[in-house]
Amino acid sequence: DALAVIFPFEVACYDDTDLPVEFVGHPFVAPEYRSPVSYDSEGPLLLLPGSRKQAVARIFPVLLSGLSAYGTEEAVVLYPSEAIREVLEETRPPAQVRLLKTGDPIAARAVLTSSGTMSLHCALAGIPGAIAYRTNALTYLLARWWVKLDYIGIANLLLKEPMYPEYIQGRAKGENLAQELRACTEDQARISQTSEQQHRLRGLLDQPANGTISKWLARQLG
Repeated sequence: DALAVIFPFEVACYDDTDLPVEFVGHPFVAPEYRSPVSYDSEGPLLLLPGSRKQAVARIFPVLLSGLSAYGTEEAVVLYPSEAIREVLEETRPPAQVRLLKTGDPIAARAVLTSSGTMSLHCALAGIPGAIAYRTNALTYLLARWWVKLDYIGIANLLLKEPMYPEYIQGRAKGENLAQELRACTEDQARISQTSEQQHRLRGLLDQPANGTISKWLARQLG
């Protein structure tokens, strides 16, 4: 009968239907929501290779190569399941890389992440970072042919600018990612820019006064 959407650009996606569509705000910015990540300028580096086994197997070695090119800093990897932990352990991460199951919030000073939901968590937390992504060659070629988007990161799409610079396929190399880590941890202008983008992003996703999910449901059921 009607649609409530959590991204403001989704309203236009349903213009070709007769359904009433309303943006009701994103749950990640609701007052009661508890994020799994936060920003701490003294915290460890954060590596987030994703939640799908094939993608993690491709992306995690790239993130490790970026960390290695950056130095011997402590890093934390969050994983959602034991199946993903097994994939991570097969890569034989170095001793300074800790594998932690997603649970208690982790505070980090910079992040290398895949393009999924966790990248939005990090952006809303104001953690400076970059996106790295690799897929199989055929999938990449088909995506380049059919999908016309400027960015793949959710925060970048919403802001229409690269809050998290994107390194995809051949550009996802260790030295490129190491340069991003240096900027994220040493360049005060980059850190300040991330903070400013964080606040704009939260504003874009905030619940409108007349569009919260509870009010939307009440109107639909009334």
